[in-house]
Formats: sequence, C-alpha cells, structure tokens
Amino acid sequence: MDKSELELFLETTPDINMPKEYLEQYSTPSTIASKVLWEAYMRGDIVDKTIGDFGCGSLRLALGALRLGARRAIGVDVDCSTLDNSKEALAKRGEYWETLLVCSDVRSISLVNVDTIVMNPPFGVKKQNRGLDVAFLKKALETASSVYTMHKHSSGEEALVKAISEGAGFKIIYIERALFPIKMTYRHHRKKVYRVAVDIYGLRRAAASEEFTS
Repeated sequence: MDKSELELFLETTPDINMPKEYLEQYSTPSTIASKVLWEAYMRGDIVDKTIGDFGCGSLRLALGALRLGARRAIGVDVDCSTLDNSKEALAKRGEYWETLLVCSDVRSISLVNVDTIVMNPPFGVKKQNRGLDVAFLKKALETASSVYTMHKHSSGEEALVKAISEGAGFKIIYIERALFPIKMTYRHHRKKVYRVAVDIYGLRRAAASEEFTS
C-alpha cells in the first residue's frame, strides 16, 4: 500500500455517527489522516506496533494503522455511543479482534505496552474544553515513546507543544502545516466547508529520537 492507496482506504471508513458539538467531534479527513499515518509508517512507528488512538471517534486513524501493519490498536473515547457504532464497523471489516475499545476520559486512563499514539485531539475551542488538547498531549507522552498528533495552528500553540514535549523528554522529529477541512456539521455552521490551519507533529522520546526533518 502506498500513500494514495492509504488515503483511498481511509475514505471508505465511517464518519462519526451523530457527532456531538460539546465534545468538538469531527471526523479526521482522509487527507489529514493519511499524512499522519504515512509519516508514522515511514519512520517505523506502525508495523508490528501497538497503536493507541486517543479520542478515536469512528477509529479512522486506528483502522488505517491496522491496514498499514500494526499489531493491534487501542481506541479510547469518552463517548460510549460512538464506540458502540465503531464496534459494528469493526465487526463488518473483520478487524474486531485486533482492536481494544476503551470508553473513558483520556485523562483518567493508564495504558501500558503502547508503542505509538496517533490522535486528533479536541482543539479546545469550546470554553469547557480549553486546555483539553494539552491534556491529551501530556497523556500521550506518558503512554508511548512515539506520538503523532495535530493541533490548531498558532505561534503560541507551537511553543507550548515544544515546551511540553521537551519537558517530558521528547523531541519534535516532524512538523507539517495543513488545512483541516471541516464539513458543515452543526447548526451554527454557515459554510459547506471550513478550513482550519493545523500543525501535525511527530514526537519521539529523546533517547530514541532522530534528526528533525519537515
């Protein structure tokens, strides 16, 4: 499978069924998901690895990782109804036994033997969710030695990600800016597609890090 085939595969995976605005639920577009997964794959962080997908939603990132050769995937989401729909999708694809689903607030879990985290955390736009993207990042850095994540672009956010990562003993090995297309999803949306600038990061524990490339 090459990157274009991966993107085509991801387009066949389900979107989040009945997304909830207060949780800032948006399906990760296949264009963005393929960038994240392919980078992790090329850097040796997917094949035969245990992958964690925090805020997994419909499991698009987890399913992509499995298709690229991950040993298994652990999907974590606070929305149990979304996970129920994901179980059905897994059963239809015959990948149910390769995936563990955990209904929990990411901040409350403790996972072991996870190699890589791939995630699209809430951006923390809603007042009640402020700082949630940072909480996801900190938990990911506690859990795995490699983390691939995306955050809404701003100079302040970039400095914050760098500071938190370095404080946890990680280095940025990859960063790419992209436009994240958000389809008209909620009642307040007035455009068919919104495009939000995001930064995609690859982070690795410093002892195993490699020279930064963009």
